Amino acid sequence: MRRRYFHLNIRITVFSFVCLTSFILLGLWQLDREGEKLAFIAERDAKKAGPAIAFRDLETEAVAEDGLPVRLLGNYLDEGTLLLDNIVLNGKVGFEVVQVFAEDSGHHILVNRGFVPMGRTRDDPVGIPPVESNRLEIFGTIYRPESTPVVLAPEIIDFESFPVIVQQVDAKILSNRLKKNIYPHIVRLNKGEEGALPRFWPDTVMPPEKHRGYAVQWFTMALAVVIAWLFFSFPIKLER
Repeated sequence: MRRRYFHLNIRITVFSFVCLTSFILLGLWQLDREGEKLAFIAERDAKKAGPAIAFRDLETEAVAEDGLPVRLLGNYLDEGTLLLDNIVLNGKVGFEVVQVFAEDSGHHILVNRGFVPMGRTRDDPVGIPPVESNRLEIFGTIYRPESTPVVLAPEIIDFESFPVIVQQVDAKILSNRLKKNIYPHIVRLNKGEEGALPRFWPDTVMPPEKHRGYAVQWFTMALAVVIAWLFFSFPIKLER
């Protein structure tokens, strides 16, 4: 005759408790991260839905928050075009075109137009669709990356001819080369604007639903720990 009985194994119990607590805390942390991401996206969407501010009205860098919609009036310059390296879109390897825009207010702004595919080799010329209009009114959003950019040393980059391939955009280096005061943050051109190219610019690297999925995984592992503890704590005893 088989009958289950309770047998407390201290080592298994302590180990199970530590794992259970850790998995639950990790699951709760992922849910907190999901909430933060949802709040961030909602704030960003509300900001984008607001009226675009004329670039000349930006008084200081402090008010130029990430995601702030702006309106630029002026023209693109041929000199100062950068090709941001290591970009992949829809399975194709290429670059993001970052071009200097001369604003009527006298400012020079780096505008990210979007993606262009690489040629057969890196030495092949990159086909950058030209912008036909000499004077433009364009709309975009301020982009301020969270991390400090890692750039190639200035002497390694050949700024004698453009476009030039770079690993990361550094406005200070380009300002020194062009002898122009370039705004330190990039403006990402809105989709549908003249000169806009294909792009994939998600609000966050990891979407909220990914955090929810990870939370479910941690809670599932916590449940598995409980089941395992019950299995070892209530073994089957054979009785005659």
